[in-house]
Amino acid sequence: MPFLRRLTSALLLASIPVLAQAGPPPFSTDTCAVTLDGVRLGSALTPGGASLRNTFAYEPATHRYHFWGFAADDANWPSAASSLRGVVHAVAQDGVHFTSDSNLSYAFGSADYHAYGSTIDPPLDFLRAVFDTDSGSWKLFAWTENVGSPVGSYNYNSSVSDLGTLAGTTSVQHQGPLSGSVAGNHVGTFGLVDGQLYLRVDSATGGNGRFDYTDGMPASYGAMLNEADLYAGTPYCWGLDPACGTTDPRIRAYVHNVGRTLKQADGTLATYYAFRDWNTAARLDKQIWTVESTDGGATWSAPAGTFADPGTITLDGAPLAADGNFSSPDVVVAPGVCRGYFSTKDADGKYVVAGATTGSACDALFVDGFEMRCGE
Repeated sequence: MPFLRRLTSALLLASIPVLAQAGPPPFSTDTCAVTLDGVRLGSALTPGGASLRNTFAYEPATHRYHFWGFAADDANWPSAASSLRGVVHAVAQDGVHFTSDSNLSYAFGSADYHAYGSTIDPPLDFLRAVFDTDSGSWKLFAWTENVGSPVGSYNYNSSVSDLGTLAGTTSVQHQGPLSGSVAGNHVGTFGLVDGQLYLRVDSATGGNGRFDYTDGMPASYGAMLNEADLYAGTPYCWGLDPACGTTDPRIRAYVHNVGRTLKQADGTLATYYAFRDWNTAARLDKQIWTVESTDGGATWSAPAGTFADPGTITLDGAPLAADGNFSSPDVVVAPGVCRGYFSTKDADGKYVVAGATTGSACDALFVDGFEMRCGE
């Protein structure tokens, strides 16, 4: 499976500078490995990497953290193991130790994927769960890679399923592939905030695009309103820019398909993301990058690294692997605590998902401190 084969890592680029902290304070450096039914997400659960394709959320109504992801590799990709039916739902009280309940299923009245030209149950590569404040319901967005004609309008596009008013609903109303100006030309959904959809677009500048969202079957969105620059001042440049790697000497890269755009407790917006090498898809550094907006997404700050000193990060009290570069960040806001998730490698070189939190009131994300120790 192409994208699973790309789940390799590059040697740590020690010469890459970390930008001075311009936005939220850094993540806690004391992280825990996230588990599903007692097994670490990543290599331990799925040697092929499928369990690294996941998303997290916190639900105030139930005071629970929620997980959606894959708990088994797909030996015959693309098969049902990579479809909506292969997605496992799980819950946790602490945001680290998740217990599964069931796989997702299509509810009665769901959109028929055949109606959108797909001859197979579309494989889902990257997931993002959001609460849509306009409809008052939970949505699960998923991106499908470049499979070609077998998946019709799902190809290189996001789709959306409605979970209803409770995040734990596992019989979901599939709404079909998104319809809009960059269908087939974006690589993942980063968020849905106040009726505006954020997609990582394959535009001339490869940033995070903002669109007006209209819920429906299928859901749709309008023209791109603006685009956040995710490269300025970083060691990386967008691989489709003709100057990148030539007159622009920075490293050719792309922003990986998995990021998170959300509203913080103080009302500002933030987008969290990570870079991959343009030629090899290798992870590029031990860093999660962020941009912020104080005007509802109209303008964005310059990128900044959320980790002031990534070399001090531990996982369950042990150091990370030297080549354990970071990817696939997710962030959730819960009462009195914010939690960030990202994938890396442990000291034994195994892929894991790390969870880091704060003990703050969440008006500033990722201040130093951890409200619980691993294993407590």
